[in-house]
Amino acid sequence: MQLPVYFFGDTHFKASSSNEENKKLEKFSKFLDSISKNEKKGSLFIMGDFFDYYFEYKNQVTSDYEKIFTRIEEIKNKGFEIYFIAGNHDYWIGKYFKKYVTKTFLDDTIITHNNKNIYVTHGDGILSWDKSYRLLKKVLRSNIFIKTYSLLPKSIALKIANKISYERKDSHHINEEKINNIHTELENFASEKMNQNFTYVIMGHYHHSYHKTFNNGELILLGECNEDNYNYAIFDGDRLKIKNF
Repeated sequence: MQLPVYFFGDTHFKASSSNEENKKLEKFSKFLDSISKNEKKGSLFIMGDFFDYYFEYKNQVTSDYEKIFTRIEEIKNKGFEIYFIAGNHDYWIGKYFKKYVTKTFLDDTIITHNNKNIYVTHGDGILSWDKSYRLLKKVLRSNIFIKTYSLLPKSIALKIANKISYERKDSHHINEEKINNIHTELENFASEKMNQNFTYVIMGHYHHSYHKTFNNGELILLGECNEDNYNYAIFDGDRLKIKNF
């Protein structure tokens, strides 16, 4: 993996056109321009939920997200490597998606450089008390669901996806007690990984930024990226730093 490595996610691009989506795409484009202006090479690590909904059908030859794929292709042609880890909104990637990126991951993955191990995860399914989502995750990622879902007309499939997405949005509206509980669980998760010799544990999914330093490592929770702000991290081979664009 080429250095530096830029981590970001949770843009939740929608297929439908709107003023908000246009502004989001413009912000995304400016972000890519900013990181590729002075760097001739590097790696872009998209940490899931890049799209609010993405389902790829067999033998797909086009996409509703061509403008976004074009921007990814442009920075890849400049010399950047593009990596993608699946989120809960865009797990169902396929050959069409994969041709635009260097490598995809359907599960958590590891980056190692200079004896520093980085544990990369989208972040969903960690909370022990979110049993309904843990069950839903197993169902949505099962081969039976994917094959059955692919048989539905696209219009019906989109309605189902929008309903699930809308209902799950409530999970991002959190009070102080809930956010403290989330941080406690994420810290426990990160602590276990650090005991396994990971220097950094980085994730997204929860739509807010949080940084916790331990004696033997760091937990980095990245916030969402939208038309107003890009919360991202950069690993230069020595340190992993949090930034905003």
